[in-house]
Amino acid sequence: MKKITLLALALAAFQFNYAQDTCATAAVVTAGTHTVAAVDGTDIPDPICADNGAGATAGEWYSFTATIDGIATVTTDLPANAGGDTRLHVYSGACGSLTCVGGNDDVAANFLSEAEWLVATGTTYYIAFDDRWSNAGFDFEITETAVTCDYSAPYAETFDDNNQFLVCYTIEDVDGDTLSWITQQDLDLDGDLIPETFATNASGTEDSTNKDDWFFSPALELTAGTEYQYSSSYNVLQGTANASLEAFIVDGPSSTANVVATLFTNAGFTTQGEFETLETMAYQESSTFTPSATDDYYIAYRSFGPRGGGFLLLFDSSLDTTLSVGEVAQNDFNHFYNKDLKVLNLESSNMAMTNIEIYSLLGQSVISRSLSNTSESISVSSLTDGVYIAKVTINGNSKTIKFVKS
Repeated sequence: MKKITLLALALAAFQFNYAQDTCATAAVVTAGTHTVAAVDGTDIPDPICADNGAGATAGEWYSFTATIDGIATVTTDLPANAGGDTRLHVYSGACGSLTCVGGNDDVAANFLSEAEWLVATGTTYYIAFDDRWSNAGFDFEITETAVTCDYSAPYAETFDDNNQFLVCYTIEDVDGDTLSWITQQDLDLDGDLIPETFATNASGTEDSTNKDDWFFSPALELTAGTEYQYSSSYNVLQGTANASLEAFIVDGPSSTANVVATLFTNAGFTTQGEFETLETMAYQESSTFTPSATDDYYIAYRSFGPRGGGFLLLFDSSLDTTLSVGEVAQNDFNHFYNKDLKVLNLESSNMAMTNIEIYSLLGQSVISRSLSNTSESISVSSLTDGVYIAKVTINGNSKTIKFVKS
């Protein structure tokens, strides 16, 4: 009995050490922390999904099946790996016909690695590490973040949540230059030590060809016969040519979808303001449209024109039912958020407010209450930090505002 037990343990150890040495024998892993004893497998990751090219002579392979729709992250940037040097690749598909969906060599602060990619429930992905720089063992961690894309009007996007951007927005690189729309969340434009967030599109090196990059919002269910107000702000970090941007309402997240309405076109514009005032001095666009059918619609942005136009910066994009013309327009209405007291203060000059609805960026009502005065203070201490839309009703008409709870 003891000999059989020892043999079984030896076989188990053999499987632990060598099961992940090839794609075909990839070790099955789930969300959590796992240990790589050494990078010594015979199957070198291919294609290469990380920086710094060829040179690896060994690999270790793992198979991961997503349990949510959203974002998965794999990282070796852990305290236990301090001083280490790793490189990783993430694939979809089957062994022998793999497609890169993520990869990384070095994170910003060290030589460890981290990658995130879109995942769908029940889909299997392969994670592979190579010995490009070291064959020493290390730990790695996998996490999953669920993301929902249930948007509706009022819709307001300030690009604070990169996971929402990755999962819910559609990018189309029609010109094929790989320089399409992305988010940038760590650029402090105004020097207040708080990063500004925006969607951005790089125009690339100046040449004889034009940009053609599309960026689509999530589906927005809109009602037939209802007039909607659109607004956005944007600017450009100047390059060697002028930038061009246009926006549409379309019936699908594709450059070939039907255009329901043209929201604006601005061809050949230049930087407005200085670096620290790129957002406060941004171009402002506003227009209205009325859908003829109740359906899902999308806001589409297209970057076009000559290359060399610098970096387009799209700061925000919003859509809501239009404000009524008349008494509300003539009434002086103001609001300000008190960060210390976590209170949204509202002031109406000559008409009492009757109701307030506060929505998250996903269109979910988070606060609803009746009002009766020309001056009101709304506690928002129960809300998580983030951007919210408030719709205030005054004499049967509405005023929509945006505020940041922090």
